[in-house]
Amino acid sequence: MATLDALDARGRAVVQVDGVAVALFRVNGELHAVADACPHRAGPLSEGDLVGYVVHCPLHTWPFDIRTGLCSRHPGVRVPTFEVRVQGQHILVAASGSVPAP
Repeated sequence: MATLDALDARGRAVVQVDGVAVALFRVNGELHAVADACPHRAGPLSEGDLVGYVVHCPLHTWPFDIRTGLCSRHPGVRVPTFEVRVQGQHILVAASGSVPAP
C-alpha cells in the first residue's frame, strides 16, 4: 500500500506487492499498475518513457500497454498487471487478480 503523495511529479511510484516490485502510473487521473520488470531483460518499466498508456522499457524500448500489460511489438508477450483502487489518500494494489505473464 502507498499513499497518493508517494507519486512523483510524473505520477509514478514503485511499491512492493507480495515481494514483487510494482510500477504505478497515473494517466488522465486514473492509476494503473504493472510489474516493474520487463519480461525481456528485467528493465525497470517505472523508468521508461510513457506515451499515452504505453510505457517503453528503458533498456530496449519494448512497448507495454499499462492497462492490459500487452506488448505491441511482440504479440503474446505480456507484463503482469494489477488491480488498483484508491481509498481516501491510500493506493491499494491487489496481489490477487493480477494477470500473470505467459
